[in-house]
Amino acid sequence: MAKRSWFEISEEGWRRVTSSRPLGRLVLEAVQNAFDAGAANVLISLGEKEITVEDDSREGVSDERMVYTIFLSGKEDRPNHRGRFGRGLKELIGTMDTARVESVGHTVLFTPDGRQSEPNDRTRGTRLVLRRSFDPSELDQARRMLRRCIAPRGTLLQVDGELVPTPRLVLELPSCELESVVVEQSVERALWRSTTVSLYEVPEKEQPYLFEMGLPVMPWDVPWHANVDQRIPMVGTRDNVPERVRLELMSTLLELMIHSYLDRRDLRHQWVHEVIARWPVKTTVLDAYVSKAFPRGAVLGGTRRADDRARQLGAHVVDTATISHSGYVALSRVLETADDYVRRRSHEFGGEDVEPDDTQRSFAAATRWLARRIAGRVIRVRFFSRDPSDSGLLEDAVTEPRTNTLSFNVRSSLEFDDILSPHTFGVVLHELAHLDSLEHDMRFIDRLQLIAGQAVKVLAEGGPQLAAALRAGDPDDWETS
Repeated sequence: MAKRSWFEISEEGWRRVTSSRPLGRLVLEAVQNAFDAGAANVLISLGEKEITVEDDSREGVSDERMVYTIFLSGKEDRPNHRGRFGRGLKELIGTMDTARVESVGHTVLFTPDGRQSEPNDRTRGTRLVLRRSFDPSELDQARRMLRRCIAPRGTLLQVDGELVPTPRLVLELPSCELESVVVEQSVERALWRSTTVSLYEVPEKEQPYLFEMGLPVMPWDVPWHANVDQRIPMVGTRDNVPERVRLELMSTLLELMIHSYLDRRDLRHQWVHEVIARWPVKTTVLDAYVSKAFPRGAVLGGTRRADDRARQLGAHVVDTATISHSGYVALSRVLETADDYVRRRSHEFGGEDVEPDDTQRSFAAATRWLARRIAGRVIRVRFFSRDPSDSGLLEDAVTEPRTNTLSFNVRSSLEFDDILSPHTFGVVLHELAHLDSLEHDMRFIDRLQLIAGQAVKVLAEGGPQLAAALRAGDPDDWETS
């Protein structure tokens, strides 16, 4: 069957489309060809009228049609080759007034009169000579872009006579399972394969970049340069990646680094929060994140009352106002909410009911009398037994406003034989104030201050006789005497 020739290309339209790309991005197309060809040296010169790109690869461009036939590529398509569709070099040439491509055995000239080829005696590599008037600002932008490149091992890259240094390697992460692409019959197809991701230190005042095999793709919010050693799925003009690809890579970095390389300060960065909120992170990663990012005993904030009670029970309440909804949902897989924590711990701290002895019955009588006289409340007093929790927390007392019940732990340090001892008396007043507010809010503080003032007045008026009666559990007898 004869080959179809259905379409022709408008060179003016091609030039108009490609001219919208920044100069630095276009010159990178020539650099990627040199890197793919295994060149030991790549030399770039940027002038106001002329740009040259030269390499010393072994073969150069073997078929001159690759220089001018759009979408034709001579490369064997593999995920570890940078080129894709056989169009990058043509886009670069298409934005020039004239161009000259010298490769092994042949030179292709692009002039206002058209294209022509002629033989040469070049034995290795390729040299591009690109001419038009270049604006100083676009040349500066191009220099910055080209100097971001991370040349492959064994390759030296020079821009305007200056060697482009390789940033300091921070960490190399092999065996990263990431999405890549191959091109089959001019169609990009996805595949997942194992590759290496290298993290580099970002020089001062520079922005971290995501790289594809040493070529800068886009800035990103991770605090290192990240170089992926295979093709990355891209969109548009190869200066952006799909959101899923960016999040997948950041999630992979978090998973591989969180156990050994990231500390609490690192985990405060926005990229970590974005991954947790927007990607299905493994539970083991969330557990490691929580153990490093939050103090022991962290719970997710809930209602104000539950938050306050959780703090009383020894929890660290995470302020959910600083967490996105999706982040909250993710963290709730490994963290209790304050409400759940309070329900669970309140049940634990309730302990087993204890039948009070004579000393504890006297203490209960004194507590009920104080509640009537200084708080104006009729209460019930119970006693329970509970050992310290696994975290070492031992609760002295618990208040239940719905039933007006104060419960005291017989395992605590309360002095049941002396209700007026400073610690014990303070706990009693504290719990009486909680009958009006379980939270430690202004309402609670106001109530505690009032109760404390009333207690001072009553004790001052009662003198030693009242103090003795309270310690003996007979304040009613003192009152009628």
